[in-house]
Amino acid sequence: MKCAALIVTYNRLNKLQLCLRATFALKFDTIIVIDNASTDGTEQWLSSLKESRLQILRMKNNIGGAGGFKYGAQYIASLDIDWIFFFDDDAYPAENLLDNFIQFKKDNYQIFCCRVLTPDYKICSMNIPFKKIPSTLLATIHYKINPKQFLPQSDAICEVQTFSFVGTIIHKNILKKYAHIIIDDLFIYFDDLAFSYYLSQKNNKILYVPDFIFVHDVILHSQIFSNKKLYYLVRNLIITHKIYRNKPFFTLPSTLCRIMTCFLLCVIQKNRVQSLRYLFNGIKDGFNYKVKNILF
Repeated sequence: MKCAALIVTYNRLNKLQLCLRATFALKFDTIIVIDNASTDGTEQWLSSLKESRLQILRMKNNIGGAGGFKYGAQYIASLDIDWIFFFDDDAYPAENLLDNFIQFKKDNYQIFCCRVLTPDYKICSMNIPFKKIPSTLLATIHYKINPKQFLPQSDAICEVQTFSFVGTIIHKNILKKYAHIIIDDLFIYFDDLAFSYYLSQKNNKILYVPDFIFVHDVILHSQIFSNKKLYYLVRNLIITHKIYRNKPFFTLPSTLCRIMTCFLLCVIQKNRVQSLRYLFNGIKDGFNYKVKNILF
């Protein structure tokens, strides 16, 4: 069984150094780093490393997490590798991750979702998969009120319907067949949910295993969102609605409900006028997006 790590990085050298230190400590057969044209010394630092397992793929420009994972997934699917571990440069695997995965009885599952924790070992809410995806407007509202009924228990193995690109393990056969479905135009945010939803709809089962642990170095419960995040999140909500328009999760009412949540977040931002400008630009660019291929 051959395992590879697939990491996408952009201008976060300090976090990438921590990420690779933990990754090098595990017995991955191959470690692929997609460098999205970083300008902070990442290129020079990576080229100085003496690690035979490391392959560095430097992009000509920043193609985002979505583009980076798509490029990496398509590249790695051609290698002599069985399993690919996806994660960002601000995440890293637990010491026992690879051992636990190798020993785990996989049955016929080809996609696994890990438990993602913060550095202080709390559940990282942004990386929790959907056990039951809110597929109607009413369900979306229920999810906003009581999300637990749609999410897996953090310490129990169960099938889920989505995954995050921080802490997902996918067999090469899945990537060979479906990696081209990753929507690189999304750039960042919602690309992993859209891809995993598609895989689920094609009857590819996803198993959440809490003994497979990643650490994601982020701050939770912050009500402060960057304008860039607001823009891409809102834009991508609309783009995925246009691409998956016949699927319940992506209906216009459900999408507008999520956008309303983003609007309310803008109101509590320090510079709410600027935040609202980014939000409305995201709405405009989302509706102006020219869909290349309507899935399903």
